[in-house]
Amino acid sequence: MRILVTGGAGRLGYSVSRQLVENGQTVRVFDLPQVDWSHVERLGVEAFKGDITDQGSVTDACKDVDAVVHLAALLPPRSESSRELTMKVNVSGTENILNSINSDTPIVLTSSISTYGITANAKPPINETYPQTPHNNYSKSKISAEKVVMDAGNPTSILRIAPISVADLVELPDSIPYRSDQRVEFIFVDDAACAIVISLKVCDDREIYNIAGGKSWQMTGTEYIDRFYAALGVEVEPVFSEEYTAVDWYDTEKGERLGYQRTSFNQLEKKLEVLGMEMGLR
Repeated sequence: MRILVTGGAGRLGYSVSRQLVENGQTVRVFDLPQVDWSHVERLGVEAFKGDITDQGSVTDACKDVDAVVHLAALLPPRSESSRELTMKVNVSGTENILNSINSDTPIVLTSSISTYGITANAKPPINETYPQTPHNNYSKSKISAEKVVMDAGNPTSILRIAPISVADLVELPDSIPYRSDQRVEFIFVDDAACAIVISLKVCDDREIYNIAGGKSWQMTGTEYIDRFYAALGVEVEPVFSEEYTAVDWYDTEKGERLGYQRTSFNQLEKKLEVLGMEMGLR
């Protein structure tokens, strides 16, 4: 089975591509020519360099593929500098994919929990029936992309993914993009990739899933930052947003049947502790 992974050279795309290769699939990665391809090419994938906004390039990339994992997107903060470009990449790019594949070709679309908007006043956890409330260019584009895919009628899984967490020394931003007392729930990158890979098998169901870490990942903004950097052995002085933002706790019961929640937050802490010792931080 040949699977096209758009945006496959990014951190999440690499994890998806790696897991697909490990599962014995033939993987074709489509991404921009200027990104770092070295880590992906070492997996032995077919490297197809192009632009998701170019129909001709997308059509060529889609030749002879049996399924598509569509990750390519313009993300915040870049998405917020140009509505036109964000819609072109995230919505028209999705249309380009659908124009290039057969109507029975499965497509997994990665969307975002940010499409629910700012839910601080809602009763958690937020499930898939919660009204989508666009609040920025990115969330508007993802809501539109979801509609495009659903209207096309292809077998599909749409995954609304929580913010990604990695076992790495992550530089603390000048301002944390959520309040200290805000409910937050992230997901480990390999678990998000696992959800994507498994969801290829259930595209005939044409379902939408919340994809997040699970109960062990549900905490406040302060707790997340404190525990993450304490595990690394790094002292930080975070400055949190004064406004609530589009992250919360999520109801993932529907998607739990996919079996993707394999890394608890405690397990992430252990990974960070090992990394901290290797880097001489602990």
